[in-house]
Amino acid sequence: MSDDYARAMQVALRYLSFRPRTVAEVRQRVARDFPPPAVAQTLASLRRCGYLDDAAFALRWRDSRERRRPRGAFLLRRELRAKGVADNLIDDALADLDEAGNAYRAGQRQARRWLHGPPAPLPYAAFRRKMGDYLLRRGFPGAIAHQTAARLWQECHPDPDR
Repeated sequence: MSDDYARAMQVALRYLSFRPRTVAEVRQRVARDFPPPAVAQTLASLRRCGYLDDAAFALRWRDSRERRRPRGAFLLRRELRAKGVADNLIDDALADLDEAGNAYRAGQRQARRWLHGPPAPLPYAAFRRKMGDYLLRRGFPGAIAHQTAARLWQECHPDPDR
């Protein structure tokens, strides 16, 4: 075992100790300080031991986003690409994504703030515009953003006259 490989492995394992990483992230970090043969050997060892798996990373990223900060497929795809995940793995991870459910969860907290917060509740038109823009910035398609805004308004204002 070469000295470069042993030190590269230590750097990579420390880097992975903070959170799961993609192959590209670890490659980029290790390549800063070590020659290509040590980088390749380190990545191969980490894959063999199960520490690097981009498919599992993409699924974990998606699950984390769905639980904590829901995003649409567009933004999730962009985040995963930025982390170096291959398009086919991203497609697999996002195959059964419930964008409507995620948009609803993302909009619920904001809806409460805008409809019941100071200084005064928003009227329907302003609420729908703000909520639509809010959801669009989080990567949801326009149709889902507008349907979600209407649904959230209806839940807070069951009056059909609006």
